[in-house]
This record gives sequence, C-alpha cells and structure tokens, in this order.
Amino acid sequence: MVKYKEKLEEQKVFIDGEWTTASKGDTYSIINPSTGKTFVKCQKCDAEDAKKAIDAARDAFDNGPWPEMSIEEKTKIFYKVSAMIEEDTWEICQLDASCNGVPVSHHNSTVMNMSPNFEYACEQAKELAKPDTTEKEYAMGMETMVVREPDGVVTIITPWNVPFWQMALKLPSALISGNTVVFKPASQAPLSGLEVAKMFEKAGLPKGALNVITGPGPVVGAEMAKSDKVDHIAFTGETVTGKEIVRNAAGNLKKVTLELGGKSPNIIFDDLSTDEAAEMATLGVALANGEECFAGTRVLVQETIYEEVCKKTAEIYGSLKVGNAISAETTVGPLVTEEQMNKVLGYIESGKEEGATLLCGGNRLQEGELKDGFFVAPTVFSDVSNDMKIAREEIFGPVISMIPFSTEEEAIEIANDTIYGLAGGVMTNDREKGIRVARKIKAGNIFLNEWHVLACDMPFGGYKQSGWGRMVGNKGVEEFMQIKSIYPDWEGIGSSIMKNLLLSGGDTE
Repeated sequence: MVKYKEKLEEQKVFIDGEWTTASKGDTYSIINPSTGKTFVKCQKCDAEDAKKAIDAARDAFDNGPWPEMSIEEKTKIFYKVSAMIEEDTWEICQLDASCNGVPVSHHNSTVMNMSPNFEYACEQAKELAKPDTTEKEYAMGMETMVVREPDGVVTIITPWNVPFWQMALKLPSALISGNTVVFKPASQAPLSGLEVAKMFEKAGLPKGALNVITGPGPVVGAEMAKSDKVDHIAFTGETVTGKEIVRNAAGNLKKVTLELGGKSPNIIFDDLSTDEAAEMATLGVALANGEECFAGTRVLVQETIYEEVCKKTAEIYGSLKVGNAISAETTVGPLVTEEQMNKVLGYIESGKEEGATLLCGGNRLQEGELKDGFFVAPTVFSDVSNDMKIAREEIFGPVISMIPFSTEEEAIEIANDTIYGLAGGVMTNDREKGIRVARKIKAGNIFLNEWHVLACDMPFGGYKQSGWGRMVGNKGVEEFMQIKSIYPDWEGIGSSIMKNLLLSGGDTE
C-alpha cells in the first residue's frame, strides 16, 4: 500500500496483469486542490491503450479461467481484497482526499460503508448461481429453468467526487458475476482504483480479468463506450455525458447502466423544531463539499418555520470548519479543481442576479493556509423559487437553496418539478405523512429523517434523467448478468404436444 506523502511517484496502469505506462509515454498531473500544487503524475492513456485493455479483457473472458472458476474460488479472492481494504482504509482515504479535496473523514465514512460490499456481492452471486425452476403446470408440464450468466466484457467509468464509493457500487458486482472488466476511474481521482487493482493482483485474480487505465474521458471513455468488443458499460457522471455514452454504445446495442445527475429535494415539515430542521437542512449537503450526486441541495421548508430555519441553517452551515482536506478536523474542503471552483462561483452570482437572498458564504476563501487552494465558503440562499438556475441545475458545490412551501401537495409538486430523480428527503415526526410523501417523490432513494446513510444491501439508482439500472443491493449483481431461459423436456411431454399440433396436418383429434 502506498502511504500518504505530499507528493507521490508516477503512477502506472494495469493492463493484462502488467503494470505499464501509456503507449505514447504521455502523463498528466493531478493538482492537490488543498494546496494548488502538483501531487502526482498519472498515465495519459489514449484510444489505443483503451483498445489494449479491452482486448485483454475480451481474451480473458473468452479464453481465461475467471468466468469458469467456481463462485467459491472467486469468493476467496474477494474476501482477501476485503481484508486488505479494511487494513488500509485510512491510507485510501488520504489518497482520495489529496486528489479531490473532499475531507478525509468524509472519505472514511464512504470507504467503511462500502468495503463490506465486496463480501456482500459474493453472497448475492452465490444465490444467483442457483437456477430458478418453474412448476410443471406453467409450461406444458415441463419443469423449466432460468439461469444467469455474465454479460462478458464490462467497462466501468466513475467520477471524482467519492472515488472509492463509486468504484464499490459497480466493480465488485461486475467482477464476481464472472465478467472481465476495464475500469477507468476519474482522471482527477484515480488512486484508490489503482490501489484496489494492486489488491486484486495480490489476492490472485487471473490476468486480464481486471484492467485499470487512466486518461481523458472524451478519448478513453469514448472508446470504452464505442467498442464492439464490450458487452456492457456502467457509467457515473453528468447527465450530458451519460447521453453521449448512450449514443456511443448504440453501435452494438451493448447494455448501459447509468447513474447521473441530481437536484434532490429535502422536504422539511413544521412539526420539527427549527433547530432540528436547520440541522437536517445542513445534513443533506454537508458531505463531500456538496459535490455529491444525491445531495439535498433544494431544501423545501414549510412556510410557518421558513424564515427561522433559513437563519439557523446559515448559522450552522456557515460555521463549519473549512480547511485542508487531509486534516481530520476539516468539515468542508476545497473543490476538486480551479475550474470547478469557478463554475460554482458562477452559479452563486446567478443566484444573486435572479433575486435570491445570500445568507452566508458566496465567496472564495484565500486566507492563511487556504490561499492557494480552491475553497468556496459554505453558502446558503433564501427566497429561492424553483424556476431559478440555482434550483434547476446541478451546482456540485457547497450551496444550499432554500425554497418555501405551504402544503404537503405543494411540496410534492415542487419536489418533482425537475428533470432529475436520484434522491429526495422527508423530515417529519409524522410517520404516516413521511411514508406517504416518500412514496410520491419521483426518485430512486428517499431519506426519512436522515441523509447519506446508505447500505450495501439496498439498490441504488435514479428515476428520469438520473439514470438507468440499479447498483448494489439484491439487484446489483444481477445488473451485470444475462438471464437465460432453458426448456428441458426429458420426458417428451412438450415435444409430443408440439408434434401433434404442427405435424398432424391440422387433425388434432
């Protein structure tokens, strides 16, 4: 395991069981967003490198041992990897924090939350390895079978915001199913993905079963989506990019799994105290600097407590500790890149221009140790209407937009008035109301009186333009498998019926 340092040695990529460099020898630099300084150099792979990795995965699936190994043999490898992750959790978190600026403590919660999925995926795969049978009365007296088989070659592309968590949503399920994988972590935060590849190598994974490459998405990712040698692509990222993935994948009609953007509503009813309400409003955005696909960035507060909750939310969110992401004391770190920081500052300006009231933050922080980093102060807007840009578009930064509502029906209408449907929240002490409203929000994940607590046995995915398919949970492994129906007729029942029907010349008496 690579221990934390302020600067790391040049990283390599993992293709066909070998650690190697990009074919043209090109590299790129990752800037630590807390310091504004180069942290590490990684391989800048191109389309030819992507093709090599895909070819390796194709050969490993068609001719290698991994797809034919028993689930017990595969499970032994996965349990070894799970143990390594547990042992090196803090080091993994430090690497990701240095790449993307999300506080190390936040990474720690996501790694601990998802590391069990390596073992959980094994248990799900064991269950899915058992054929389903249908009683004879439903198929002309035959006892039919439904079996599940791996898709083939799977390509996975993940974003930079929570790198380990995003990898753990997909890779364990894809690999344990018997698929071979080409994995491209986000260019800005590839280190935890490369470390997991080292763990699988050490655990004895056959060569070619897992390949990890780094490089620009428009080049490498496009090839992973286009290739006719790929059977399934799983992508997490912006909705615009997801649509491009779909277009590129159409060539051979490969399976596509997407987890895309969000603009999640957090509905807060007035049966909560204003202190509780403000805490829940902050909680929905507090993790990962607000750079999270399912962050509760649209906070809908019942008008009877709206003004006071807005005030207290600004007090809480504005007082969070901003600092270097590698510090355990930091609650809000820098944004991932200078470009992302400027994008978020642009959204803040648009909020002001459209008439929202800035209650706290709204500016870049450059005092003391923050001077060279990409820090934006935690920001809260009140007097937001749902037609404003800051309420419609995914900001991906520490910005809360607070929207008033009067009735339950109005809250649901506002909540669903979005192209997205990844998550939503309902904060109330009324259990019946909480479940009722949760059922009416058009989103794949609903939080009741909490936010961010996810479990590896619960499916994760979105409605509408937030994506296709589900990761983890009891559907996660099956997402990476094909379903095959088998009609055995050992007793000649079905064939006898069909012979009478088709060969009797129409005489069925």
